[in-house]
Amino acid sequence: NPLRSERDVFRAVVVIGIGAGAVIALALLTRHRDELDGLIVDLDGVVWIGPDAVPGSVAAISELRARGVRLVFLTNDPSTSRADCTERLHALGVAVDESEVVPSGSALAAFVAEHEPRGAGTFVIGSRSLKRELAQVGLTLLDGDAGRDADVVAVGGHSGFDYGELLVATQALRRGARLYAAGRDATFPMPDGPWPATGAVVAAVEVAGCTQAIAVGKPEPFMFELARSLLDGCERIAVVGDNVASDIAGGRRAGLTTILVLSGTSLREDIHGADLVPDVVLPDLAALVR
Repeated sequence: NPLRSERDVFRAVVVIGIGAGAVIALALLTRHRDELDGLIVDLDGVVWIGPDAVPGSVAAISELRARGVRLVFLTNDPSTSRADCTERLHALGVAVDESEVVPSGSALAAFVAEHEPRGAGTFVIGSRSLKRELAQVGLTLLDGDAGRDADVVAVGGHSGFDYGELLVATQALRRGARLYAAGRDATFPMPDGPWPATGAVVAAVEVAGCTQAIAVGKPEPFMFELARSLLDGCERIAVVGDNVASDIAGGRRAGLTTILVLSGTSLREDIHGADLVPDVVLPDLAALVR
């Protein structure tokens, strides 16, 4: 990957912050970005925040495609399906196929299906979309009190999370059920500020159930392996995300160039002291094509 040869320079720029260092970083990015042939793009905080597109993001996607860059979209939001994300992108004016979108809910379903027997009794804390994803891979969903005898507990953040769900999951886990989570993001960006995400729900379930979850969403390798498989044939791939802890950490662990945009969750000061820092920091996705 040509961008990765500039690793030490980019890292120094991140530490320096804005000013002359940022000019150097953008110059290096400009020199090599035409060589990129694949991008893994986060949705929340990069393409949209709440119901609205991040300014310039839709035009940037069109321009990247015009330059021959293939795109795959990832999201750690397990409450939406591929179809949901595709419909929402279409509404914003982004032409995309379902095969180019990987929500953490579908990644979780694929992972559980690989590690659990078909028909395993599963109690799901999550949206209807997540439950459909898990049912479609052959798991037997158990609702209400029947979930206390589940073999598997699968967790994805959703706005209807309540004490009753936590109670059933707790008893299933303390009876030996295995725990899977769609991610560990504590929050996700919304116009009025951060909202609790899957990680907040998982934390409650882990503490009450006295069980550590196997997480599947970003920054875990499985999510990025799925994304890379959809970019088969691409040789120079970068990850664009707004969250240092999930997008950047996951991209770095996957051996990919990482581009942090400051339009969502992470701020520039979050980079300082981080174990895995981005290669490039930009204000937003639109800056990638300027």
